[in-house]
Amino acid sequence: MAELRIVDKQGATKETITDQARIASELGAIGIVFETWGVDRLPAQLKDRNLTDDEKRQVLDHYKPEIERLKQRGGYVTSDVISLYPDTPNLDAICAKFDKKHLHTEDEVRFVVQGRGVFRLYPVGRADALDVELRPGDFISVPAKYDHLFYLCPDKKITCIRLFVDPAGWVAHYVPETAGAR
Repeated sequence: MAELRIVDKQGATKETITDQARIASELGAIGIVFETWGVDRLPAQLKDRNLTDDEKRQVLDHYKPEIERLKQRGGYVTSDVISLYPDTPNLDAICAKFDKKHLHTEDEVRFVVQGRGVFRLYPVGRADALDVELRPGDFISVPAKYDHLFYLCPDKKITCIRLFVDPAGWVAHYVPETAGAR
């Protein structure tokens, strides 16, 4: 279950929200879609470890109804599964691409299958940022051109389903730190 933290400019937590309905409401008010799909349907062999390409396809099959609904609603044409673990080659370099404030030219759509990661969101017109710690079963859609960053939790483990209109649209476009209140 997700956790939402309101953080000041120095990154200090001002408030922590754990009620899932309130998280969905708070994020919805700033244009972010948040849902909880759960992971109960996944067999044990698809949990708690880095997955093979075949196992990633199995994960997509288990969430086919949700993926198809999103494709219809958002115009997404492709989906995949990314799995990052401490033994992932070049993990630090991969993570460094997204741990600075940036935006994308299309929505960033993620469903966490296992592990944990944090989206730091910079809502327009707000001094505070929002840290959304996603855990297994959590879904988020960050709209195109929304300032944010992403980092893994200290255990450096996450597996996510991703959806794209065009994978090239998912390139990070870095935003100056002073641009949080655009």
